[in-house]
Amino acid sequence: MTLRTTSLAAFLTLAFICNAPAHGPGAHRHKAEDEHDRDHPTEESGSGKSINSSHNHEESRRWGASLAAGWESRHIHYGVNETGNSGAYTTELSFWYQNLMLGAWSGFGAGNAFEEWDFTISYNLDLGAVFLIPGFNFRYSPGLVEEGHSEGEEEHDDHEGHDQEELKEETHSHVHNTCGNEVFFVLGTDRIPYVTPSMFFIWDLNNTPGAFMELRLDGDVPVWKNVFSLQPYALLGLNFGYNTQDYFGWNNVQFGVEATWKINKAVSVFGGVNYSIALAALEDIGQGNEVWANAGVSLTY
Repeated sequence: MTLRTTSLAAFLTLAFICNAPAHGPGAHRHKAEDEHDRDHPTEESGSGKSINSSHNHEESRRWGASLAAGWESRHIHYGVNETGNSGAYTTELSFWYQNLMLGAWSGFGAGNAFEEWDFTISYNLDLGAVFLIPGFNFRYSPGLVEEGHSEGEEEHDDHEGHDQEELKEETHSHVHNTCGNEVFFVLGTDRIPYVTPSMFFIWDLNNTPGAFMELRLDGDVPVWKNVFSLQPYALLGLNFGYNTQDYFGWNNVQFGVEATWKINKAVSVFGGVNYSIALAALEDIGQGNEVWANAGVSLTY
């Protein structure tokens, strides 16, 4: 697993020239735990990466960075299982300066063809009792796509001794690259102790109509001093052409909890379990309920 970095100029250039149909950013929940995050709770972005989502109530450092590496038993993207029964290894790098945040995320399948790269830029706007985070995400996702049976399929059908499993082995695939240019915003408030209600909306510019909305409730509950804490969450997902254009409306209900243990000021370990209940939009594309776990380690500065 490797992590590539890119300059902001190169990222923006690549994002706008790549106009293949987009599949959309992933839903990755890990939130960096550092001093900045204590003053600035994080919210999952369109790329699923940690994004600064509250205004500053106290003096804090002007800039910071974090690196997280982890594993998830299945990669679930807005209720859609993108890795089958296998999981994925993930890496996330983020940098913030005052209210501006840049992020890069990568995921690679463990025993499957999943691969994804996300590059995100966002800005936190202080609106008093609420915060607003507009942003842009570029998603690149190469992967194996089933093309169909080979040209010799009919011959195999007529050949005795070849059963269905053998015919499936003749199926060939090709690499299909998808690029997504996505704009998003997060609107919420951090004035309620221990919980952060928010609304997340993302629009895929390469897939019109192709939007998705989440109504979220994220918690941060200290359990033991400033060392061990729990981050429960619940959300309602609404599909507006992102997962399917045949049904607009209820997508999924999802909830879970993540535990974070701060080893020291810079190093934390985390682990969680998540459950997604498929509603009409996911059922329309043959997706069902999903349960998965995640774990990893993060470094912050």
